[in-house]
Amino acid sequence: MMKRKKLLTLAIVALAVVFTACQKDDLNDKNNESSELGVKLQALNTSFTLPVSKTKSAAVSMDSITWDTTQMIVSSIKFEAKLKSLTTGRDSIEVEYKWYGPEVVNLLDTNLTLGNFVLAPGIYDEIELKVSGDKDDAHDQPVFYLAGTYSNGTGNWPIAVEVWDDLSFKTEKEDVEITEEGVDVVSEIQLYLDELMLDVDSEDLDNAQLTDGVILISSEVNRSVYYTIFGNLKRDCRAEYKHWDDWYKNWYNKKKHGDDDDDDDDD
Repeated sequence: MMKRKKLLTLAIVALAVVFTACQKDDLNDKNNESSELGVKLQALNTSFTLPVSKTKSAAVSMDSITWDTTQMIVSSIKFEAKLKSLTTGRDSIEVEYKWYGPEVVNLLDTNLTLGNFVLAPGIYDEIELKVSGDKDDAHDQPVFYLAGTYSNGTGNWPIAVEVWDDLSFKTEKEDVEITEEGVDVVSEIQLYLDELMLDVDSEDLDNAQLTDGVILISSEVNRSVYYTIFGNLKRDCRAEYKHWDDWYKNWYNKKKHGDDDDDDDDD
């Protein structure tokens, strides 16, 4: 069983953030009109029944998984974009930024934002983000780690997934418009934890080898289940872009704290 003393108690360390820019044209050099783009990594659907299927099923299962710890070593975030020229309206300005960690990221923390890349107003033909976790930065920790409870008809069992290999997510979004001064843009890269268990049956976990009483899934133990989950992990990511201006922040905070006086739709 892995050493969990550092994994279960997160200490987010302030690290140097390095930005580099490479662009083919002038971005109009109006810093007071710039906005910021931050990146959030979020794990969703922490509790679910097995088996997991993308199609709806009427079958009722007593077998379930609840994840209570989800972590990733984030080594770098690469941001690339093509901004339509304000002069010609046709040619694109290529923009590139990089953020460097490493940082241990709790994917259940909805308040943590990485990056904060400065964006000029305009229409971005394409925004591309690549989030990488490198095993060389992980040292004595997995690059990606899950811990929780597996429940079946006979009882509850601790379960953990350890990924010690390099891991990266790449997402793209077209036609992102930044039109207002000082508008924050958040890119949420969402990991659906239930979909990580696609093609994993309850029998696979019932018959899994235990390590100190834990169903440990890694490249060393219960390998067939591991490679199924690892394959799902590499392709299970989606990006959603949100504009967070002052009005939206106020509306969101009211919703979050149960104040539903404002029923306007968010944009």
